[in-house]
Amino acid sequence: MLIKNVSILHSGQLLPGRDILIEEGKITKVGRDLKDESDDEPIDGRGKLAIPGLINGHTHLAMTLLRGYADDMELMPWLQEKIWPLEAKLTEEDVRWGVKLGCLELIRFGITCYSDMYYFPDTTAQATKEMGLRAFLSGVVFDMKPELLGQVEPFIRRWKGDELITPAVGPHAAYTCSEETLLREKEIADRHDAMIHIHLSETREEVDGFLLSKGKSPVEYLDSLGMLNERLAAVHCVWLSPEDCYLLAERKANVVDCTVSNLKLTSGIAPLNTLMEADVNVCLGTDGASSNNNLNLFEEMKVTAIVQKNAYHTPAAFSAEQVWRLATQNAWRAFRLNLGLHAGALADLVLIDLQKPWFCPQSNIISHLVYSMSGGVDTTIINGKVLMREGVILGEAEIMEKAQERFLRLTS
Repeated sequence: MLIKNVSILHSGQLLPGRDILIEEGKITKVGRDLKDESDDEPIDGRGKLAIPGLINGHTHLAMTLLRGYADDMELMPWLQEKIWPLEAKLTEEDVRWGVKLGCLELIRFGITCYSDMYYFPDTTAQATKEMGLRAFLSGVVFDMKPELLGQVEPFIRRWKGDELITPAVGPHAAYTCSEETLLREKEIADRHDAMIHIHLSETREEVDGFLLSKGKSPVEYLDSLGMLNERLAAVHCVWLSPEDCYLLAERKANVVDCTVSNLKLTSGIAPLNTLMEADVNVCLGTDGASSNNNLNLFEEMKVTAIVQKNAYHTPAAFSAEQVWRLATQNAWRAFRLNLGLHAGALADLVLIDLQKPWFCPQSNIISHLVYSMSGGVDTTIINGKVLMREGVILGEAEIMEKAQERFLRLTS
């Protein structure tokens, strides 16, 4: 596959007229006047910007099916009164079509990889592969459903080594899993060199509860179990002390900030400046579409930048370039993926139509991507395969129809 005459970013500057050659799922060359030995028709990149595909660091993709179902509630009432009762009715078919609906949205927002924690992980994995996306998937584990723990390692064994699906371990949170459960999950993750995906210090009530019951913050508690390391994706991390931030940094753990979801559920604002000063690797996620209510990382970038500027009372905080790094290089580091527009990188990339009013004038493209982007993802390519071209995704109408049917079944 050859992309001709596309623009790329280099040190924040727009470089037009580049070609990108893709072979066997990887980028082999980026330059000028490249030739493709295959018979494939080149993709015309004129007027478009190529960027590496974005990574959504935390979501519950099947919950796209529940978008708009339970809005305007605080976290625990939202979970206990609305989400958990409805999830008790979920079937594999509900999850299949919820995941496919979510994949459509990810593709349209230029997201080529996502990290997920939910029920029926095998169904999620199969549906994701059928849609052609890359994903880090874990089956959620709670003590209130003890049978879920026994499903973790078999799932990892089934999917380990897959080209697109990377299995992970997903304890829901320190307050929903016992010490024994957390230690067993850690043991499985260590045995398979797998990531651990966990909600952490999301609400003040969670942190206060741990301080009262254990004399430790949730971060300190996980550290006492040996769970803080470079394979940990700690999600939310809203209520952190400075000591928590430096402990996460010392252990090289990754933090996934979900600004929009945290704001909507009034959970609070993560102390990103303190985390970044401590040199914690911070990346971005949207959370599920039932609490966001979309999977748009461009929106997540803008809101994160603006909220953090206000939290620290200076517009100079969190520049567009800093926030862009959260969504790109930091995410690549967290999920240990070789991404970027260079030879040897995975061929996960996105073409954005620059012929849109919000990209004019072409003064600072990264600023426009973070603050102005209102659409324009034209083409999405994952593992060297075109999933959307010129805004068209094959089979989209059927997926939306099936998703609507499953939603009506769940809420009837």
